[in-house]
Amino acid sequence: MTGLKPFGEEVTPEARELATALRQLFEGLAPLSMRRYAVRRSYDSGAVSRYFSGRRVPHWDFVRNLLGDVAEARGAEAPTEETVAMLRALHRAALYAAKGPVHRVRLLEVQLAEADDEAQRAARSARRLEEALDDRERRIRDLALQVRELRAEPAADSGEYARLRAEIRDLEEELARVRELHRLAEERCEGLERRLAEAEVASVEGAPAQGGASGAYVFQVEGKGNVVNVHQGPAPMDEEAAAALSAQIAYGVDGFFNGLLVDERTVVAVVPRSVRRDAMGSFQSVSVGEWTAPATMQHVYEATGLERDGVSLLVLELMAPAPPPASPVRIDRKPPIGSRLLVSARNPYGPYSCLVDLKGRTGGLLRVEGGFDQSLMGAPFFSERGGLAGFQVVVSDDSTVGHLFPASVLDVLEGIALPDC
Repeated sequence: MTGLKPFGEEVTPEARELATALRQLFEGLAPLSMRRYAVRRSYDSGAVSRYFSGRRVPHWDFVRNLLGDVAEARGAEAPTEETVAMLRALHRAALYAAKGPVHRVRLLEVQLAEADDEAQRAARSARRLEEALDDRERRIRDLALQVRELRAEPAADSGEYARLRAEIRDLEEELARVRELHRLAEERCEGLERRLAEAEVASVEGAPAQGGASGAYVFQVEGKGNVVNVHQGPAPMDEEAAAALSAQIAYGVDGFFNGLLVDERTVVAVVPRSVRRDAMGSFQSVSVGEWTAPATMQHVYEATGLERDGVSLLVLELMAPAPPPASPVRIDRKPPIGSRLLVSARNPYGPYSCLVDLKGRTGGLLRVEGGFDQSLMGAPFFSERGGLAGFQVVVSDDSTVGHLFPASVLDVLEGIALPDC
């Protein structure tokens, strides 16, 4: 492309890589100029120039439209899946690396769009399974009616009858799994919508509020009619940063629980003592995101406070170093009552995240309310200040009320000193 200067020093490597890919892609529209393309698409030419120079990360719609325009110019029906995946990865990486509330809004918009796509796919799959299940149930009713007309009982091993029964069982199991996926996707969408609203308020406000601390983060907590209640405080823990510190420990045949990646070789976990006894010497692996490595148990702590609630604190050593997280672990010993806590981990269906409200303290535990997942036993929760607040240990039957062991339980660790927020 002509008319563009070399990348400036202020451009991050991620933004430079994305802009380079966009420049190479735009060459497919030659000899069309950048200004003429901006007019054709009703874009601001200055904004387009900043996109190609790496000084601003574009909306994904811009990238998607450019892909479609280049494919059309080349006579292709659509860009290849590999090209779309490559550019989506570059776009996401550039958003992660970018600073400022505007880019945070765009990142959350991308995440919400992906979560919405996941929810829609799950809903479509559920409808197809419901239709298939209705069809099998109708056919088995017809078969039973035919049997009654013949005044005979269907044999337990009759081919058609047994096959339909087996198909119904399989469809019911798959339907239950897909419905759970849909529920989790919808819950993720709700959480992302809340975070997007908060980020949008921050992007509008711009600078910290007068009289607030440096680097204050303003976000909307609740809106009723025309009244908006605003909470002021430090920037909350980023979802991806929390996920990078969340570990899943596999043991036995198919058991697992959750823990915290303290450093590249150490994972700690607050788990029921029954899990610890079953798992003793049988840990299979520890996973952090897509990374997995074997682990061995180094120590078991059974402090008085932990014994009272039937849990133990385990320390595991990874046999291979984990990717070091961008944010080190810090402890938030007293997150404010009324603030939000974030969990970002994995359950049996994949990545899972949610926000919960800190309601108070009961018997040394943090009392919280929100959308929990029963499978997140031991998962770490992070405060709005970005520090570790506690570990999930108890969840009510309706999955809306739970208790967390405070992060101060890690004080018993020997040789591991974690800084406070």
